[in-house]
Amino acid sequence: MISLTVAVCAFLALEGTAAAQETEEQETVGGLAFVDEVQVTVVNIDVFVRDRDGKPVTGLSEEDFRLSQDGTPRILSHFAAYTQEVISDIMAVQQQNDAAAFLPVPSEDEGESGPVDEIERLAELVQPVYIVLYVDNENIRPFDRNRVLTQVRRFISEVMQPHVEVMVISVQRSPEIVQPFTDDPKAVKDALRSLTQIYGARTDRDRDRGRLIRDMQGLMDEAPNSGVRAESAAAAELESRIRAYADEMAIELGYSINSMREVLTTLAGLPGRRILVHISSGLPAVPAWDLINWYGEIFQKTSALPMMARFNRRQLYESLASSANSQGVSFYTIDASGLIGATAASAEHARPIDPMVASIHQINYQEPLLVLAERTGGRAIVDSNDVTRLLEEMRDDLFTYYSLGYTLSSSGSDTVHKIEVELPGHPQYDLVYRSTLVEKSLETQVQDRVVSGLMLALDDNPMALEITAGVAQPASSDRWILPVEVAFPIESIALLPEAGEYVGRVVLFVANRDATGKQSDVQRRQFEIRMPPEDYATRRNESYVAELNLLLQAGEH
Repeated sequence: MISLTVAVCAFLALEGTAAAQETEEQETVGGLAFVDEVQVTVVNIDVFVRDRDGKPVTGLSEEDFRLSQDGTPRILSHFAAYTQEVISDIMAVQQQNDAAAFLPVPSEDEGESGPVDEIERLAELVQPVYIVLYVDNENIRPFDRNRVLTQVRRFISEVMQPHVEVMVISVQRSPEIVQPFTDDPKAVKDALRSLTQIYGARTDRDRDRGRLIRDMQGLMDEAPNSGVRAESAAAAELESRIRAYADEMAIELGYSINSMREVLTTLAGLPGRRILVHISSGLPAVPAWDLINWYGEIFQKTSALPMMARFNRRQLYESLASSANSQGVSFYTIDASGLIGATAASAEHARPIDPMVASIHQINYQEPLLVLAERTGGRAIVDSNDVTRLLEEMRDDLFTYYSLGYTLSSSGSDTVHKIEVELPGHPQYDLVYRSTLVEKSLETQVQDRVVSGLMLALDDNPMALEITAGVAQPASSDRWILPVEVAFPIESIALLPEAGEYVGRVVLFVANRDATGKQSDVQRRQFEIRMPPEDYATRRNESYVAELNLLLQAGEH
């Protein structure tokens, strides 16, 4: 039996009508054509400025900043400075049913630039904020997780202002939404509390690593007396086991990266700022890097170098950071291991391991967290048992920042731009911002919105689409064809005169996700509407029905 919830989106496609942009006399019947929409994009760059002590810097003006795109200086079209007090004032005004009835009339001295006008101007620039608390149970120790989540629960109310919503996701091979986006701090705290009994898979990998370390130390003890060498059977067996351990870690890491990509893609269609707080006991840059390096030094094995090259996964993290930038998501990464990360690795062994090995192990798991945060304009916290410092920095980033805006003439295609922001007169300050801007085509934006709708409840139906599912028919032993009708009012479609007819084109984007989390690619279907001009008056209130056949596996979609 197939139960269906459809994620579908439509936009108008007016192919062959480029001339309409240049000819104002071009007649359009029905809904607004997308070619008549504003062709200039306003880009907002949020910049966080901190002093040497890490404290937010306020009081800077538009003249203090210099912004360049792809090496070319850009003139700012708008500038806004936000603080906790400013945003609180904005939220208070927005919560009133009729702001004008409660606002004092500006004095003649204040004129149009009075404080009320400034609050209203800033309110237009405040973006909604979506925070995902991403608890990576595949890469965390239960004790680490529960200690950190306790601190997060205590702090969560400080970041949940009216314009901030938080989602809680638990990951074990695939992401599970424990709490959908909400502005209720209690719901978030309850969701985090429910995760404290989940088993952390990192414990198993620590146990396997401990066995390899003990056996490595045992071979080191035997070497002077029994002449254990690299070509011995014992050494060869140990190398094989290290390789198998690294292989398993690499496979598990692949699942972890894919899960993060899936969540990033889901967030792409949301407006405003998007933050992913990744909570783990670290992620390996090179699975088993410390063991491979140690083994190579003990037995002078040249095979250790190609093994490290084979398992190097740094490019995966660079790619993940690029994906986050393209989806407009910043990583805030928490290493839940705390200060005991390196020393704990040796506590379970018969004797302490080499300090260099312990150091490599710690660096290996912290490096990706730092890369993800740095590349996406976020922040990372490592080597600390108290993660509230990172949470405080995130709170400051949410409520104390500068918004720099400039106009970008749309290229109509997906393009990556390099952004650089400077404070020429204040070299003593540190700047954090997203250094990569991904300009997205209209089609990509629509596809992002469709994918977001697969996991998030989006109340967005401007074309008044109506979806009707038919009766599924078997296509094979495990697949079904589900007929779906998508109806929308003809009067919502822009029709253009063409060869004596009114012609409109609509593109539907459709995607599905099943109950296990498997997700299809976005499919694109175009439909054409034609009618004689004299029929429009009688048919404009009718609905056009587009028919789709979805090939699905049995189950809930």
